Amino acid sequence: MPANWYLTQHLNPTNGRIEWPAGPITGLDPGYEPKWVEAWAVQGGGLSATQIWMGPSQSTSQSPWSGFAPGSWTAAEPGWKNGNFQPGLAMGISLLALRHNTLGTYEYEWWFEVVMLQ
Repeated sequence: MPANWYLTQHLNPTNGRIEWPAGPITGLDPGYEPKWVEAWAVQGGGLSATQIWMGPSQSTSQSPWSGFAPGSWTAAEPGWKNGNFQPGLAMGISLLALRHNTLGTYEYEWWFEVVMLQ
């Protein structure tokens, strides 16, 4: 898998937003380059299958406009936010678009991971 989330993500205690979701990019085929990433985070609580998991969520993105540092992604372009995150566990979900440098075709990788908000 070419990308993941860093285990610890920064939580802004003033606005309840994760600023800014980030993670490593490793193992990319040298013929491809990252073009954009969408990152979503959710946090909720429900202890059984009959409970509805309600809680905060947000979206952020990264595009060629904000640029990619070698070996990492940082979704620092704000999207929507619903509710305020709290310190603790959350689920990070991401979609990465990769463009083949010669053919111009795209491939997509997605992943999810439990992260710690601090």
